Amino acid sequence: MIERIEEALGRLLSDQSAAVREAASLAMDRTRAKGSVEEFRSLIRGGSVEEKLRAVHAAAELGGSEGVSLLLEALSDRAAEIRGAAVRALSPYSSPGVIKSLWEMLPRERGVVLGNLLETLAASGRRELAPHVEKFLDHPEPEVRAKAVTAYSRLCDGPGWEKILARSGDPNETVRAAVAEALGRWTSSPRP
Repeated sequence: MIERIEEALGRLLSDQSAAVREAASLAMDRTRAKGSVEEFRSLIRGGSVEEKLRAVHAAAELGGSEGVSLLLEALSDRAAEIRGAAVRALSPYSSPGVIKSLWEMLPRERGVVLGNLLETLAASGRRELAPHVEKFLDHPEPEVRAKAVTAYSRLCDGPGWEKILARSGDPNETVRAAVAEALGRWTSSPRP
């Protein structure tokens, strides 16, 4: 089947319409990348940091079940840089399996990776996560508190905004800036 798809895309690459040629080119790149899934998996498992990052970014571009599978595998890497990149790349995917994997990482992560986790969980829009994200509003690391403010503001409504307002006096400027940005997004209408 893959040969037939590549053959059809090859024909579409010379279509008279620029829009068709562009779509075919993107589809051809994605189709070829799918053929490299095992190569990317091998890099994630044993490549250098640079190779692993390249594989994570390629998996994000690939998307779909193949890309998500690679990104989920990268979540268990020893290097925080790789885990953090994988977490960010999973932001568009809010399937129960992805959310569960991210959720399970929360207790063992710190710093930037923890902040990325909070942002990605908030991007899912799952309001039931708000009480769990709220716990990080008082985290000892300012960067995590700032990310928690941003994430919580995307999930909370009503009384939750009081908790964000209360952070406007935080001793750290990054947290106060996050509060200001969150307050700028406030709306009185209920969120979907």
